[in-house]
Amino acid sequence: MAKKGDKYVVEVKRAHIEWGVYRHSNSRDIIRGESYVKIPSKEARRLRILRGTQYIAHFTNGSPAICIKASGNGPMENGYQYAKQFEGVGAGACKAFTPWYQASNVEVGDLVLVEFLSSKDIKFSIIKK
Repeated sequence: MAKKGDKYVVEVKRAHIEWGVYRHSNSRDIIRGESYVKIPSKEARRLRILRGTQYIAHFTNGSPAICIKASGNGPMENGYQYAKQFEGVGAGACKAFTPWYQASNVEVGDLVLVEFLSSKDIKFSIIKK
């Protein structure tokens, strides 16, 4: 389980900020405004970020804190289902990070610093390219 001081950095890709439009699958209709924060497999394993775990997201740009969850079918090992992304909770879950990305003027190539403030609180920061 992640603890205070654990962190990782991920580069923003187009799919992270345009998930509902820029997809490699036609499994559903286009949905504008969807986004997420990636959890690389090695970080999910290292920090034991399990699918379904909920957190409180805090943002360095002053955006309000929100409830998020670790989701997606990341690697399954030893009975643990690791997550592959952070998204919101409930209806519109995949739109939870979009206002923060927009307020931060995020672009492809920018970095997201994901830093655990505790086992249930995560701070998200944009590092401009």
